[in-house]
Amino acid sequence: MRRFTPLLALLALAPVLGAAAPRAVEVDIRQAWARPVAAAGMNSAGYMVLANRGRAPLTLTGASSPLAREVMVHRTTQADGVSSMRAMTQGLVIPPGGQVAFAPGGNHFMVMGLKRPLKPGERLPLTLTFDGGRKVEAQLAVRTAPPQPVAAAAPAAPHRH
Repeated sequence: MRRFTPLLALLALAPVLGAAAPRAVEVDIRQAWARPVAAAGMNSAGYMVLANRGRAPLTLTGASSPLAREVMVHRTTQADGVSSMRAMTQGLVIPPGGQVAFAPGGNHFMVMGLKRPLKPGERLPLTLTFDGGRKVEAQLAVRTAPPQPVAAAAPAAPHRH
């Protein structure tokens, strides 16, 4: 019986240990891209489509990049012919089975204080943070124009986590 005591203790803790493990983020990342930047210290903007494959709402709470001082989630709005950007400090909810587009003139990632220039053809690494501290890595293609819509592009496997 002594031989089995550690095993029994571990089995007794299994439900608790499993509950402490973070759930995987069920999100697809498509059409991820960022604008080029000519010099270090400048800002860029990042865009993508995030699709929630899960059965529960998913809240994007922030983002970061090793190539930038700071990354913020912003929304551009129009009022009386004037555009303004606002940081989305309360997070952005993606409903179950739904998607949110980050595109010029709307939601976007403001990538501030770049540590080096970004040239077309390179990739900008971005870490997306979701509710519960869960993180997903994304690679944004640096390009001068948005990619073709998913429907018009050649079939590709979605980026899954």
